[in-house]
Amino acid sequence: MKKSVLQVLLCLILLLDGAAGVCATFDERLWEKYAQIELPKEGSNGSLAALPLDSYRLGDLTASTPFADFRVVTDRKEEVPWQIVSKRPETRQELIAFQMRNLSTTENGDTWAEFLVDENGTAVNALQIISPDTNYIRPVEVLGSRDGKAWQTLRKDGVIFELDKGEKLKNDRLSIPKTTFPHLAIRIANGGKEALKITEVRLFRQRNSAGQTYRIRGTIEKQAFDDSRKENSVVMRMDKAFPVDRLEIVTNDRNFQRFVTVETKNNKGVWAAVGGGTIYNFDTPDLHSSQLSIELPEISAAEYRLVFRNHDSPPLTISSVSGIGYRRVLVFKTYPDRKLFLFWGNPSAKNPQYDLAKAINAESVDKLPVAGLGPVRENPSFAGDEARLPFSERYQFLLYGAVILAIAALLFMQYRVFRRIHVDDAKTKS
Repeated sequence: MKKSVLQVLLCLILLLDGAAGVCATFDERLWEKYAQIELPKEGSNGSLAALPLDSYRLGDLTASTPFADFRVVTDRKEEVPWQIVSKRPETRQELIAFQMRNLSTTENGDTWAEFLVDENGTAVNALQIISPDTNYIRPVEVLGSRDGKAWQTLRKDGVIFELDKGEKLKNDRLSIPKTTFPHLAIRIANGGKEALKITEVRLFRQRNSAGQTYRIRGTIEKQAFDDSRKENSVVMRMDKAFPVDRLEIVTNDRNFQRFVTVETKNNKGVWAAVGGGTIYNFDTPDLHSSQLSIELPEISAAEYRLVFRNHDSPPLTISSVSGIGYRRVLVFKTYPDRKLFLFWGNPSAKNPQYDLAKAINAESVDKLPVAGLGPVRENPSFAGDEARLPFSERYQFLLYGAVILAIAALLFMQYRVFRRIHVDDAKTKS
């Protein structure tokens, strides 16, 4: 009897604490927004369609992981598998075999190197010059020839460099117009300095697929200066809280180098780092090069804070900051005999795992029929933020009451055990 009572109480506690996790079906009360998906006319049961995702239609995305709160649901409240495809550019490169015919120093101190491509007619459009030297800037001219005697300039304004001014910067790759010259050469202008040492040169054939991007503008709201840390910060608010893949900084300053930390607010409202990188702009007789964007992991935030590490240099004057994102497409299964809806707006939702994941790539998504998104509506069934809390947090008093009853039952049974022992001892003595 006692064992049965204990089992019942234990099951009751576990049921109350885990009831929310038992029901894994779609619960529309937890989602704030929805819109009907306008399906393409073509397509059969279970075929795929593509829905372009537009920041100005979807509005702010509040999920901690972008798109984790997306749910494609039928009019029967059945979840439909989906996949997000990002139209980011892709670079494929092939290493080209060649023989180095000449590596020498010219009369005026330039470094000269010649290469003979192994297979005649092979196209080349990029090269890499590897050197063990540090802290250098060198202009590079790339040339091509049919016979190795009469040379034609392919690129005259190339520059390779490695700089270490607190943060290391390096560029040892050059792009050139696509060429099939069997003979290639580089001339590195040392400018009266010691000749640059070369340990290896690599030739490539690169194929770049064009990506598709969108821009979300930011408004600078606050700037702060911390002289003790030799830093300054800029807080900006985005027009939309929509996923971005990099931040682009606009400044009129020249000849600078800064490491920038990118921060967003965490769940507790505290700024926390989510990425960072070095920006620079050099405009000198030897070097004309700039990099003013910072790559980020896929993230969606209404506000960003950029912290600039200045060392002993004066702070930069920042004109504006924008977020650049690669266009996304929602790929999903279609069912012509059912209506489909897209639900979103649930910050606590976890990223679903479907068998469709990674089945479609950016190249094949353009071949799919395109769906549209109807008017965005507020979900009338939305039960508020409290409904998203775990069962144990929504019904704390009920859970506490069950625990108190369980403790009381245990104490009562313990009391009965002690009382029976006392009675048995009394009978034994008598």
